[in-house]
Amino acid sequence: MQPESQSRIDCMISLTVVSGPDTGLTESFRQERVSMGRDHRNDFVLRDGFVSNRHAELVFEAGEVVFRDLKSRHGSTVLIDEVSMRLNDREHAKHVSLTNGAEVQLGSSLIRVTISAAPVLRKRKDTANLHDDKMRGAEESGNDGERLITTAHKPVQTINQRLQSADTRLAVLFRLAGQLNGLTALDEVLDMIVEATFDAFPATNFFAVSLGSDPEVLSTQRPFMTRARGKLPLPGEDEEPILSTSILRRVAETRESILFVKDSLGTEVTQSILDAKITACMCAPLVGQKSLLGLMQVDTRGRGSLFTRHDLELFNILASNAAFAIERARLTESIVEMFEGFVAASVNAIEARDPVTAGHSERVAHYTVTLAEVCNEIETGRLADIQFDPDEMTELRYAALLHDFGKIAVSEDVIQKGARLPPEKMRLIYQRFQTVKELAYRNWLHAYLQKIETGEVRSDGRGLARIDTQYENYCNEIDEIFEWLREISTKGFLEDNEIAQVKAVGARTFIGVNGQPQRLLSPLEVENLCIQKGTLNEEEWVEMRSHAALSESYLAQIPWSTELKRIPCIAGAHHEKLDGSGYPKGIMGEAILPQVRMLTISDIFDALTASDRPYRKAASIDRALEILGWESDGDKLDRDLVEVFGTIVIPRIKDDVPKPG
Repeated sequence: MQPESQSRIDCMISLTVVSGPDTGLTESFRQERVSMGRDHRNDFVLRDGFVSNRHAELVFEAGEVVFRDLKSRHGSTVLIDEVSMRLNDREHAKHVSLTNGAEVQLGSSLIRVTISAAPVLRKRKDTANLHDDKMRGAEESGNDGERLITTAHKPVQTINQRLQSADTRLAVLFRLAGQLNGLTALDEVLDMIVEATFDAFPATNFFAVSLGSDPEVLSTQRPFMTRARGKLPLPGEDEEPILSTSILRRVAETRESILFVKDSLGTEVTQSILDAKITACMCAPLVGQKSLLGLMQVDTRGRGSLFTRHDLELFNILASNAAFAIERARLTESIVEMFEGFVAASVNAIEARDPVTAGHSERVAHYTVTLAEVCNEIETGRLADIQFDPDEMTELRYAALLHDFGKIAVSEDVIQKGARLPPEKMRLIYQRFQTVKELAYRNWLHAYLQKIETGEVRSDGRGLARIDTQYENYCNEIDEIFEWLREISTKGFLEDNEIAQVKAVGARTFIGVNGQPQRLLSPLEVENLCIQKGTLNEEEWVEMRSHAALSESYLAQIPWSTELKRIPCIAGAHHEKLDGSGYPKGIMGEAILPQVRMLTISDIFDALTASDRPYRKAASIDRALEILGWESDGDKLDRDLVEVFGTIVIPRIKDDVPKPG
């Protein structure tokens, strides 16, 4: 006879993943210990997110193959001859002896264990005893007259193998699984789950779902949603629905589904159950990848119907589908909330660099979305063909909010330039003019004294008075020039004669400290003061215009979903005009998307009606519409959209337009 250790080494164990992320994976081992888990250092490595790094192990001991749960996060389930045992005590590693063909469930992965040439296999007698013990443990006594049947929470793939394929209700649950895959809104997910529940379980008269992970809160708080079949009244807002807190707490704590059945003897049960006329209820945990998401409960209140153990297995399938769908919906909500936060932070960062334009992006988004909503209502004419689905509306809103994203790269000197020459530049001119006046006085005084010394003139006692008068007149002239230049610097539009006067001032000279003539204004100062419209010179306009292209470039680096993929191009084109005179690409006509045309109109309108700028007053709504009309008459803006904006959109948004003054 071979030594025991030798027989263990000669024994081969094969592991095959029947269901789960690694379905089809098969590996064989001829060793005394086989470790299983997500960590790559295990002998049998699984990708399942529900599996712990060191989840379990198989060990040959005393002629048997023993399965041990290594205090995993989600526990393990062992299935032997249709009897399941849950190993989920994280305080102590649990173990059970396996027979050939046994199945173990780790997370959502079901693994078949094949033992070949085993020295001693578990006897059928032991399995039978296990079955009896399990059945005794499955029916736990509550109050007299109650029976509680529990089953471990398992994923759909595991339970399907134990259900009768002939059960037509499976078709309802399979159809539900397919429908849930296309949903991301929590309310839509729950509505579909309720509908499937009432279809699959005709005895069900009441449905409730609670969301959360704290057993105490789940068992005491009002359910997140309740539904009743037919004419059964639902609890009012101030009325708490009748649910068994003990059942809810137990399911939350153990993460095991429970079937409650009131005994036909009608002996004493809890008052809440009697009040609700509940003869049977099922409660299942909604288990996500990392935590408990909530509980789902159905009951037969008012009908006297019962549920079976088979119903509980089906309810487990439904709960698994519901948990995955709810977790996906919550993940989607989290992503949306995170992105909304990113957009809000981006808008705040952009507008913080120019307090004068605060609120611009949000107003433009509001005006643009309102215009798009109006277009969706139009049924005749050219605009009837312009329709936007909810995803396109979301895309347009984000594009409008982020249309000035590229201004992050534009220097603050350009963004915040509220005058042709900002205050600090005007202060330099003021200081220079003060110096010019003093130099003029010094030069006149020096020339007068020199003439006296050379005998060119004879002092008559009035020479200094004449110089003082000349100095005073000169000072008044220089001061008037400076005040005029300061006014010119902030004026919205310069006439041609005003530009000519600026150039004339710039051409005037004074005698500097070195005795050489110098101009009153530098060439750069003259260039800026001669800007006919606005406050930016040509070089600054090039930098400012770059924000449109930068918006598209920066936004294109974000991995947008398919539904939002056009955000960069919509945002980056908001300064394009139908006649090709816009920027940055000079797109023309039909090549400009309807979304871009709407955004352009809204952007121009808000720029005109927003709060006063240093260089101009805010325009009234009527004046702004008049300017939009000129632009559309010049084939720069979409004439139909401008008309709709003025006649239909303005009445809806007029209270949101900043008031002049």
